[in-house]
Amino acid sequence: MKLPPIRPDGTLVRLAAAWCAAALAVTVARIWFPHALPALSLMWWGAGALLLATMALDGLAVFRLNGLSADRQLASNLALGVRSVVNLELRNEGSHRLRLVVCDQVPPQLAVADLPRTVELQPGQVSTLEYAVTPENRGLARFGQVEALVSSPRGLWQRKVRLAGPDGIRVYPNFLGVSSLQALSAEQSLRLLGLNQQQRRGEGMDFHQLREYRRGDSQRQVDWRASARLSKLISREYQDERDQDIIYLLDCGRRMRARDGRYSHFDHALNALLLSAYVAIRQGDAVGLQTFATGAGPTVQLSPIRGEDSINVLLNHVYDLHSSTAHSDYTTAARDLMENHQKRSLVILVTNLRDEDSDELLDAVELLARRHLVMVASLREEALDDLRETPAAQFPAALEYLSATDLARRRQGLLQHLRARNIIVADARPENMHLSLVENYWRLKRSGKL
Repeated sequence: MKLPPIRPDGTLVRLAAAWCAAALAVTVARIWFPHALPALSLMWWGAGALLLATMALDGLAVFRLNGLSADRQLASNLALGVRSVVNLELRNEGSHRLRLVVCDQVPPQLAVADLPRTVELQPGQVSTLEYAVTPENRGLARFGQVEALVSSPRGLWQRKVRLAGPDGIRVYPNFLGVSSLQALSAEQSLRLLGLNQQQRRGEGMDFHQLREYRRGDSQRQVDWRASARLSKLISREYQDERDQDIIYLLDCGRRMRARDGRYSHFDHALNALLLSAYVAIRQGDAVGLQTFATGAGPTVQLSPIRGEDSINVLLNHVYDLHSSTAHSDYTTAARDLMENHQKRSLVILVTNLRDEDSDELLDAVELLARRHLVMVASLREEALDDLRETPAAQFPAALEYLSATDLARRRQGLLQHLRARNIIVADARPENMHLSLVENYWRLKRSGKL
């Protein structure tokens, strides 16, 4: 609702109410004290004239207000679910003390606290007002005007003024997990994520250096020429192969709209994708993206890229990406990927599986497996685990328990079919999917299969 340019303040309302009450008192006095009526009426009319004159002068003063301005200071970007602070710098360059109620037109996708706020500014004073916002949805957040209700000098009127114009800021997936890993080595990053790196030396990796033989080295690692020359056993040491391609095939269909806690499976999937992609980029691999879901609008197709700026490019491609109510067509997505990517890659299909997807999904992964190494990352709904772990005290609860158990059994059967076809499976609850993706990626990397 829009406010009028000027409106009465509470003080004026109370004075007007008192003047009306005085009119009632004069009317009553006319009955009980008829001789005092002329004097009381004169006093009442005088008070009304004084109030009217004060209202006019005070309203004129607030209309002549100048010198008040504001500047909104935002962070460079925001992360989903992460609290951030917005600063409003208020300046009073006029010659009068100002009392104002400040409010900002915050985008609906941001939860806001500490607004509106009452501020007093002395002449020449600059004051900074802070309030907190927490993004609840990704995408471009558009701020409106910074507005204030400025009280007149005598507090009879309030005038609405605009102090700052519109502004915009991007709300990204929760990339703070990525930020916390940037200053760490690959080994330190894995330890921070709670994963143990198992050392591996041997086949399927790039040659790194020669060193003395150690117990546990295979015979294939022994460099016999160097050993003969130095009269002691020398082994070759290898490092992980680099320059591999990893393509995320991201489901944007209706299954990903399921919610566990505050966020949807799609938001959890994006967080897991970004964190695991960053680990891969740090290892020298290239990361690409293809989205799919029939009727979801244009798909995002990002060819594999590598380098320090790759994660920023990926962020800018997914920050305003949302799931739809459309059906997820696995087969069409697999065909599109096979046409667009000829080089053998690790394809990570991120989705929320159901047993009714079995035929279509198996056809899609078999098609992809003709050229690529395939991993299916399926987010497991927390409700299924919770229902199976909750004792069934009554008949309705028992029915829910049996339904959840049957659904979980059929879903597990589908995952077993995938594993039987040499498809790598990452099955985890949404908040743990990033760990499962990184762990499986690192296992592939160390095994030499990638």
